[in-house]
Amino acid sequence: MAVGLILAATAIGVQMKAQHEKGKAEQAQAKNEALWAEHNAKIAEREAEEAQTVAASEERKQRKAGARLKARRITQAGKAGIEPIGSFEKVQEETATELEIDALRIRRGGQTGAQRLTAEASLSRLSGRSALLRGRAARRAGRIGAFATGLGGGANLAFKATD
Repeated sequence: MAVGLILAATAIGVQMKAQHEKGKAEQAQAKNEALWAEHNAKIAEREAEEAQTVAASEERKQRKAGARLKARRITQAGKAGIEPIGSFEKVQEETATELEIDALRIRRGGQTGAQRLTAEASLSRLSGRSALLRGRAARRAGRIGAFATGLGGGANLAFKATD
């Protein structure tokens, strides 16, 4: 009977240790998930900055190209003897408007892409925080489970020992 009690007590101890270790392992995995989520968030933020930088550069290029086009048309009109009034002036105004709209579209595209990536970074961080909370809960559950196993097993041993 003593050997049986010793084996039962050892089994209870092993079960308690297993539950505790499982909780620790789940918490460690959750920490790794949180680190990956933070890493992904930083990448998304860098990509957002890059998208805005690229869009700003493209917008500048578009504006310069538009200014060159307008200057070339004025020069060609001058060479041809056309006065910059009337329909020529109206065409120039329409061209300027279209060029400005194109530049603003480029800017907006960069802003939209950056906003999407910034939102992605925020979601990634939120996912990381959630993983940390899950890990803490798993560790707590492991501790409580180990304690409950110890109490239950101890009660069973006490009952068996009194028989």
